[in-house]
Amino acid sequence: MDLSFPKKEHLCLKRRFDALIAQGKSFFIYPFRVIYLVQDAESGSVPVQVAISVKKKQFKHAVTRNLIKRRFRECWRHNKSELHECLGKEGKSVYILVIYGAGEVMAYSEMNTRLQQSMHKLIEILSAGKKP
Repeated sequence: MDLSFPKKEHLCLKRRFDALIAQGKSFFIYPFRVIYLVQDAESGSVPVQVAISVKKKQFKHAVTRNLIKRRFRECWRHNKSELHECLGKEGKSVYILVIYGAGEVMAYSEMNTRLQQSMHKLIEILSAGKKP
């Protein structure tokens, strides 16, 4: 699996964000609130588009917010392959918004562990087709 995080895997379009917020389901595994919306796969599209949000109210300095987002993207690059395989089997695509909710900056190793837990839960939900 490719370990890059290209632009086409970033969730950018406003209409997709609006649909995600309006119709998406969510769950929480500290420090991540994961909001997701499952769609039927479109031809030529990527199976997963993801965005990360860090609250300005919790982290006043942009340097700190950017550090958290960089760590998240690095964790995502290394762990996305399982989710891509699951969605490839199901013939679906998913939009994901991850909101970082911890009050402090987590170490990379801890963030990586929590992201893996979140992704495993999302894979369970997608493969079982259940609504949490």
